[in-house]
Amino acid sequence: MTQRLMGVLAAAGILLAVAMPASGSTPEADGMGPFADVDGSIHELDVAALWAAGITSGCAEWLFCPDDEVTRAEMAAFLARALDLPRPDGSTFVDAAESLFQAEIEAIAAADITVGCRAGEYCPAEPVTRGQMASLLVRALEVPPSQGDPFLDDDGNVHESDIAALAAAGITHGCSEARFCPDAPVTRAEMASFLTRALDLEPPAEMDEIPLEVIEQLNEIVVPTGPGAEGWRPLVELYFPAHEVDRAIRVMECESKGDPKARNPRSGASGLFQHMPRYWPKRAAGAGFPGASVFEPEANIAAAAYLIYDQPGGGWKHWVCK
Repeated sequence: MTQRLMGVLAAAGILLAVAMPASGSTPEADGMGPFADVDGSIHELDVAALWAAGITSGCAEWLFCPDDEVTRAEMAAFLARALDLPRPDGSTFVDAAESLFQAEIEAIAAADITVGCRAGEYCPAEPVTRGQMASLLVRALEVPPSQGDPFLDDDGNVHESDIAALAAAGITHGCSEARFCPDAPVTRAEMASFLTRALDLEPPAEMDEIPLEVIEQLNEIVVPTGPGAEGWRPLVELYFPAHEVDRAIRVMECESKGDPKARNPRSGASGLFQHMPRYWPKRAAGAGFPGASVFEPEANIAAAAYLIYDQPGGGWKHWVCK
């Protein structure tokens, strides 16, 4: 099984409160649709609507990778396609050339939807936060301002007024009661629901049957050798020195109970070792798993070992659990 498919499997079924589906209903898995990894998800119909509108083609054949964080480059692609923006000839950002979505990045810059992350740069590989997403959507859709202040956790945030405008327009309901979580990253599934609601898109009336072999591959669950964190001992032994394997398993048990799908709803810390989303891309790449989902067990374990043994100033201090 590929790392990407394992990551999709590990993350499957997690319900995130940060973006309720625009469709207003939760479909049952029926083996139909453009993507196997959202079949039966609360975001399934919104993803299908986005696909039918030609705004997304997924992350791989029959896969959407719903729990992957949206990068700034991907956000540009979503918006440029949704708004059918023309591709300009000029170049605004020095780092856009490194991205597959250079044309889309330049398109949203030309449309005054973005000014980049800093002078002359767009930071295409960085994840999009919910606050950034609010500002991008407000500019892209020309959402009118609002006088309200529906959330308590965005006071003083540079995106506060745009967050309020998005809420007033009914495009977002926050991450929990009176909270928006402006610094949390946006997943691909959440972005699908945001855009479907904002653009008033409808899912296709009929969808193709997902090939049985694709479904079987997704259901190829890798069962640990035992319950809880102890079940992951073989993987832990691959990345931790023998004298610290037991300690690593104790920390994992304390942090996640050995559940690779564990996610702290307050901080967003995720996976076996509860890595923080804003640090995950760098840790995963450093551990040799660039682009892996934080819910992929081996990547999460390897990133913990990288953080302890290979990162300057590392060690066990990153975890409260010892």
